[in-house]
Amino acid sequence: MRLKSLCVGFLAGVLGLGAMSCASGPDLPKKEMPAGATFSGRWISNEYGDMRMTQRADGGVHGTFDFRTGGTVDGVVQGGVLVFDWVQPGDFQVGRREVRGKGYFVISDDGQEFDGEWGMGDKYTGGGKWTGRKLNE
Repeated sequence: MRLKSLCVGFLAGVLGLGAMSCASGPDLPKKEMPAGATFSGRWISNEYGDMRMTQRADGGVHGTFDFRTGGTVDGVVQGGVLVFDWVQPGDFQVGRREVRGKGYFVISDDGQEFDGEWGMGDKYTGGGKWTGRKLNE
């Protein structure tokens, strides 16, 4: 009986630690999605060129950006915040390696702009600001 209670205590401790590690993830902004807003469309971003993003009904987003060799963003909308992974492929001809990281965009109240940050590797911040304005074509 003692072994059984020890195992249950151990399991509860492991599950408790797992829950704690999930709760201690990145401290990203929170916002509700404004009515009628979407990340789908063509955007002009501050330093990273034209972007095209498509938001699916399930909240998933895939997009591309034109900076240098181009790149992609793939993420999920959480309220009015797009949390994403980005990848910029390498360019063998100039000796540039693939780079990747994470980031987030917070949509504006009118759905026409976003404001966010990007980071390298597993970080969501630290790389710089990433802002954009939607082109209504």
